[in-house]
Order: sequence, then C-alpha cells, then structure tokens
Amino acid sequence: MSTAAATAAVRVPSPRRPGLPVDGAVDVLPEPAVLPELFVPDASHWLSTSASRLAMDSYSWMQAVHWVAGSGLYKPRRHHESGPRSFGATTVRVAQELAKFLQCRPGIELLMARTGLCKRSVENHLRMLRETGLLVWVFQGTREKGGDRKASEFVLVVPPEFDAALGIRTVQRHEAAPDYTRAVAGIGEAGRETMAKLAKKAARKVRKPKKKPSSRRSAKASPAAAAAAAA
Repeated sequence: MSTAAATAAVRVPSPRRPGLPVDGAVDVLPEPAVLPELFVPDASHWLSTSASRLAMDSYSWMQAVHWVAGSGLYKPRRHHESGPRSFGATTVRVAQELAKFLQCRPGIELLMARTGLCKRSVENHLRMLRETGLLVWVFQGTREKGGDRKASEFVLVVPPEFDAALGIRTVQRHEAAPDYTRAVAGIGEAGRETMAKLAKKAARKVRKPKKKPSSRRSAKASPAAAAAAAA
C-alpha cells in the first residue's frame, strides 16, 4: 500500500460540528482522529473474548490482512533476534494459506511445507495474526503422550480498527447473539477507494521471493565466463 493510501486507511473522519460561530466565519472541520497502535493481548486471542467480528469469507478477510500490513499500526512486542520485526509479505503468505481452509485447522507441519518456513517462523507469524485481531483460537491443540493429538482450530476474524478506519457499519441481527457475529451493513464513501485498492491486493497472490545467487558462486563463475568470452 502506498504512503497516501496507508494514511487514508488509518485515519477516522471526525464528525462536523453543527452551526456557525457567532462572528459568521465558516466552521472548520476538526483534524481527523488517528487510530491507536494495533495490539491484541493474549487474553483476547480466543473467539469468546475477542472484539473482532467473524470474516464473511476468505477474500474479505484477506482485504483486512493487507490493510493491517500497510497501515503500520502494528509493531511486534515479542520477537527473537532472528524473528520478524514487522507484519509484512511473509505474514501475508501465511495468511493466504490459512484462507484456503474451510475449517481452519492446518497443522504447523503443513504450513511449514506450504510456505517453506521453519517451525518457529510459522509460529511467529501466527502469533502476529492473533495480535492484530485477524485470527482467534476456537480450540488449542493438544500433544498429550499416549493419546490422540488434536489440531488447533482457528477462526478468521476482522478487527474493529479495520471497520473504524474504512467507515464500515456493522449491525447485530439478533440481540442474544455474540458480538463477534455482527454483520456488515454498509461502508462510508471515504472508505470505498481504499477498499477497492485492498480488493486488488486480495485478488493477487503474494509469492515467496526468489533466492538471489550468492556472491561466492558469482565469483567462481566469473573467470569461466571471462575465458569463454575471450575465446
């Protein structure tokens, strides 16, 4: 996402103050409110405790994923020296794999095979998806010895910061229903352009970057190439 788009995505328009001042001057709109840092604590990583809403489908969820990636609102608070420093393209690739599952219960090994990442890296990116309110637990897997191993089950969700930034209106269709079941009822005019850009991003697949040839190989190949050129 471009700098301009990211800025538009993280600012929430403030309401216009009604009326004119006594001196007849035109009332000026207040500065738009800036969203706070995006971070969800461990206690809210579960569907029952999350402030996020269920994603309508994988496509709309990927729009929210790309918005988080471009907003700059999230900074990992816990990372190893070799761990990811930001929510970037690799996190989006992990999200793409999660979006393929109707029942979101992929094992770590499967995600490792599909993304080419090591176990710790996959776990780090899953944690970042939870800390941004995009992924919540329904059931956390077990590894009990002598018993059946049960895979963790996740649910794809959309954080309230996304709805606020794009002016998305949501409604609760049943009073007794959980808050995470609220549905999208519309979107403000200001958020439509950003949503269109996110739709294009969600439709494209983020691929693993190709490895560049090492300088050592290039150095070894250069004398041979020079000899061939001289011949």
